[in-house]
Amino acid sequence: MNTSPHILVIDDENHICESCDRIFSQAGYKVDTNINATNGFRQALLNPYDAIILDLNLVESDGMQLLYGIRKQKPIVPVVIITGYPSEASKRMSTTLGVSDYIIKPFTPAELLEPVQKAIAKDNIHLPGDKTVLTDASVYSEFHYFQSSWFQQQTDGTVRMGGYLPNLSNNVIKKIKLPTVGSFIYRGLPLAEVTLGNKLKQIIPSSVSGLVTGINDQLNYNPEMLETNNTKNCWIATVKPNQLEEDLLSSKARQILVLTDTRNEENEFFSYLDLNGYLTRFTNDFEEASYILNEGLIKVITMNARDFPEAGPRFVKKLSRRFPDVKIIVFNEPDENEETRYRKNKLFYYGVNPIKNKEIIDLLHCAFIDDTRIMLKNPQLSRFLPNTIHKISIVNRYSQRVTLYAYNNILQKIHGVGYLLTKELLGMAFPLDINYFRFHKSVDDPTEIQDMASEKERNDRIIILQTKDMGKIPGCIEKDVQEYTDRDSESKLQINISIQPGSSHEEEVEFDYQTTIALKDIIKSEMISK
Repeated sequence: MNTSPHILVIDDENHICESCDRIFSQAGYKVDTNINATNGFRQALLNPYDAIILDLNLVESDGMQLLYGIRKQKPIVPVVIITGYPSEASKRMSTTLGVSDYIIKPFTPAELLEPVQKAIAKDNIHLPGDKTVLTDASVYSEFHYFQSSWFQQQTDGTVRMGGYLPNLSNNVIKKIKLPTVGSFIYRGLPLAEVTLGNKLKQIIPSSVSGLVTGINDQLNYNPEMLETNNTKNCWIATVKPNQLEEDLLSSKARQILVLTDTRNEENEFFSYLDLNGYLTRFTNDFEEASYILNEGLIKVITMNARDFPEAGPRFVKKLSRRFPDVKIIVFNEPDENEETRYRKNKLFYYGVNPIKNKEIIDLLHCAFIDDTRIMLKNPQLSRFLPNTIHKISIVNRYSQRVTLYAYNNILQKIHGVGYLLTKELLGMAFPLDINYFRFHKSVDDPTEIQDMASEKERNDRIIILQTKDMGKIPGCIEKDVQEYTDRDSESKLQINISIQPGSSHEEEVEFDYQTTIALKDIIKSEMISK
C-alpha cells in the first residue's frame, strides 16, 4: 500500500500551487492542488489528507472562514498557513484555530517543506481508535457522530459505521439484525435493530447514505459486544457513501477538554474515551483551558476534581462564567462540603466516585446529543374525519409538477410522516393539493391505474409510496426510479418507494422518532428536488 504523505494545497495563484507541487513531489509526497476555495474545501472534507496548506488571502473566499470550516469538520488534520499579507490579527486567529505553522510568502522550499514534515510527524491531538481495521482498509480520520450513530472514513473510499446504545442500565442485548451486503441504506433510517432482554427493540440509525459493502459478522454471534460501545471492535457495517459531503455536514466530531493533572495514557478516563471515538485534549491550567475553549470547537468539559482540591470550584466558576454555553461535568470523591461548593456553579453534572465507565459514556452522550424534538402529531385535528392521505400534488421551486401517491395507510394527516411532510410543504409555500382516502384503495385498483395514467401526462414526476415486506428492519426502504415518456415524447420520472412495515397487522404505519424524521426528509427531497 502506498504510504507516501498526501497533502492538499489551496491557493488561488497557479504558480504557488505549481511550486508546492514541485517541492513536495520531489520529496516523495503525493500532492493535490486547487485554486478554487469552494472546490478546495470540498476536496479537504472528502479526502484523507495528512496535511493541508492553505492561503489566507483567497479572491473568492475568506481564508480564515475556510480554515474555520476545515477545523470544524476535520479537527485533527494539520493545517499550515501561507500568506503574502501577514498580520498579527490573522496570526493570532490562526494560532487559536490550531494551525501547525504560519509561513510568509515568498518562501524557500526548505521553509515550507520542514514545517509540513514536522506537522505530519507531530501528534498534537490524539487520534482515537486503532488504525488496523477488520476490513483491511486503513482508517485515517476522526469519528463523526450523527445522533446516536457514528462513522469513520477509510482510505479505500468506504466508511465504517457503528452506533451507541444509551441507558441500557441492567438490560442486556439478546439479538441484533444487521443490514444486508449489497443493500442501499439512507442516513437517519435504520442501520441495525437491537432486541434487548426485556424484548424491547432499539434502532441504531445509519449515519451515512450508501451501499453496504460489509458487515461485522461477529455481532451475529456475540451481539452483547455492542454494550461496550467500543468503536474498534463494535462497528456494524462498512458502506460506500454516495453523498459523503452532505453526511459530513450533518455530523460532528466529539471533542472533550479534560481538566486534570494526569495526561493522556496515564489518565483513568483516557482509554475509555479513546475507544468511544472522542477527541480529547488535556490541561490543568485556566488560561490554557480558556485559550482552547476560545477556538469555539469544544463544548464539553470533564473535570477530575481530585486534581484540584482547593482551586477546583474557583476554576469551574470562572469557566462557567466566561463560557456559559459549555457543559461542565465534574467527578469527585464523596464529600458533602466539596459537593456544595461545586454545585454553587453552573454544572451539567456532578458525579461521585466510583463511577462506572458506562455511566461516563451515557453522560457524555447526553451532553453532546441535541434532544430537542418536534411534535409528531397535531392533537387539534379530528380523528373522525378522513385522515389517511392518498395523494399530494405540488409545483416545486423549479416549476415542476410532482404528485405523490401513498398507499397502505403510510401517510396520516394528524401524526407521523404524513403530518410532518404536509406541514413542511405548506411552510415552503408551494402550491399544494392534498386528497384523502375515504375508502381503502390499492395501487393496482383499476380506478387508481386510470388516475395515475392521467397524472403521468400532467406531471413531471410521479412518486408511489407503499409498504412492502422485504425482510428488512422496519422503516428501511427500497427505491426504484423509472424513466418514461409522455404523449409528447417528453422524458419524465416515476419513483417507487417501498417501506418495510413493522407489522402486516398494523392499521396505521408508525415508526420510531428518528426513522419518522428521516422518512419525511427523504420523501420531501424527492418532491422538491430538481
